[in-house]
Amino acid sequence: MQNISKETEDIKELLNMIDYLRDELVKIALNEGFSSPNTIQTSQLLDSYLVQYQRVCTKKND
Repeated sequence: MQNISKETEDIKELLNMIDYLRDELVKIALNEGFSSPNTIQTSQLLDSYLVQYQRVCTKKND
Protein backbone atom coordinates (compact mmCIF):
# COMPACT_ATOMS: atom_id res chain seq x y z
CA MET A 1 0.00 0.00 0.00
CA GLN A 2 2.86 2.40 0.66
CA ASN A 3 3.98 2.16 -2.97
CA ILE A 4 0.58 3.36 -4.16
CA SER A 5 0.63 6.18 -1.64
CA LYS A 6 4.15 7.18 -2.70
CA GLU A 7 3.21 7.09 -6.39
CA THR A 8 0.15 9.22 -5.72
CA GLU A 9 2.25 11.72 -3.79
CA ASP A 10 4.83 11.81 -6.59
CA ILE A 11 2.12 12.50 -9.14
CA LYS A 12 0.68 15.29 -6.99
CA GLU A 13 4.11 16.87 -6.68
CA LEU A 14 4.65 16.68 -10.42
CA LEU A 15 1.27 18.23 -11.12
CA ASN A 16 1.89 21.01 -8.60
CA MET A 17 5.23 21.82 -10.22
CA ILE A 18 3.67 21.71 -13.71
CA ASP A 19 0.95 24.16 -12.63
CA TYR A 20 3.51 26.44 -11.01
CA LEU A 21 5.78 26.42 -14.07
CA ARG A 22 2.87 27.10 -16.43
CA ASP A 23 1.95 30.18 -14.41
CA GLU A 24 5.58 31.32 -14.29
CA LEU A 25 5.99 30.75 -18.01
CA VAL A 26 3.03 32.96 -18.83
CA LYS A 27 4.27 35.72 -16.50
CA ILE A 28 7.80 35.63 -17.86
CA ALA A 29 6.68 35.50 -21.48
CA LEU A 30 4.36 38.46 -21.03
CA ASN A 31 7.02 40.52 -19.23
CA GLU A 32 10.13 39.57 -21.18
CA GLY A 33 8.82 38.31 -24.51
CA PHE A 34 8.26 34.87 -25.91
CA SER A 35 11.82 34.41 -27.15
CA SER A 36 13.67 35.67 -24.08
CA PRO A 37 16.23 33.32 -22.54
CA ASN A 38 14.20 33.10 -19.30
CA THR A 39 11.04 32.19 -21.20
CA ILE A 40 12.86 29.49 -23.17
CA GLN A 41 14.56 28.11 -20.06
CA THR A 42 11.27 27.95 -18.15
CA SER A 43 9.56 26.35 -21.12
CA GLN A 44 12.24 23.68 -21.33
CA LEU A 45 11.97 22.99 -17.60
CA LEU A 46 8.20 22.69 -17.92
CA ASP A 47 8.69 20.28 -20.82
CA SER A 48 10.94 18.09 -18.69
CA TYR A 49 8.30 17.89 -15.95
CA LEU A 50 5.61 17.06 -18.50
CA VAL A 51 7.77 14.22 -19.84
CA GLN A 52 8.29 12.92 -16.30
CA TYR A 53 4.54 13.04 -15.70
CA GLN A 54 3.84 11.18 -18.94
CA ARG A 55 6.36 8.49 -17.98
CA VAL A 56 4.80 8.02 -14.55
CA CYS A 57 1.33 7.77 -16.06
CA THR A 58 2.48 5.33 -18.74
CA LYS A 59 4.17 3.11 -16.12
CA LYS A 60 1.05 3.22 -13.97
CA ASN A 61 -1.11 2.00 -16.85
CA ASP A 62 1.20 -0.90 -17.77
